[in-house]
Amino acid sequence: MKRMVWSAVMAGVLLCTAACGPEDAPAANAPQKDDKSKRAFTTVTFDLTGGVTLKGTTEANAYVEGEILLGSCAKYAAGGSKNGKTIFTMPYQEKAKIDGKTVHLQANVSPYQGPGTYEGNKVLTGVMGSEPGLFINTDGYSVGFEKEGATSTVTVNADGSGSWKFTHMLPNSYALKPIDGTISWTCGERDR
Repeated sequence: MKRMVWSAVMAGVLLCTAACGPEDAPAANAPQKDDKSKRAFTTVTFDLTGGVTLKGTTEANAYVEGEILLGSCAKYAAGGSKNGKTIFTMPYQEKAKIDGKTVHLQANVSPYQGPGTYEGNKVLTGVMGSEPGLFINTDGYSVGFEKEGATSTVTVNADGSGSWKFTHMLPNSYALKPIDGTISWTCGERDR
């Protein structure tokens, strides 16, 4: 009986192998499964000038808003969805300390179409209903660029690394000056 069942199973495998063509194979760029035994994280480097000078590195979880503790950098790079829209969340760390200052980055790319380059501020949204931008100590800066010559370029790579380069990010107070800079990150994985 066991030999008959085994033979039937093998016959099914052989028939499927013969009938299935290359178009039935998973796409090379299909999102990878999340590895539940791993935790993806980002190492984030800030290099800001203008109204504030800030240079330093911190670490944050690789996180897409609405999904907690992603297990792979490929899953992070693939992005996610929120309220029916595709998004990618730039490295999000609540109150990281850099150069004696508290820094909080809060920005999504949406609609997100996978790794690539996204130009301009119209592709950016905030995290959890906030304005897209960042806080340094208690001072907020957002990408509501109104000044001529302001730029924003977000690049996301397939390995989960990326960067956000901008000029004239506006402060939320008239007493402060705009900032320019680059926020870049790499992605790695470690055991949970």
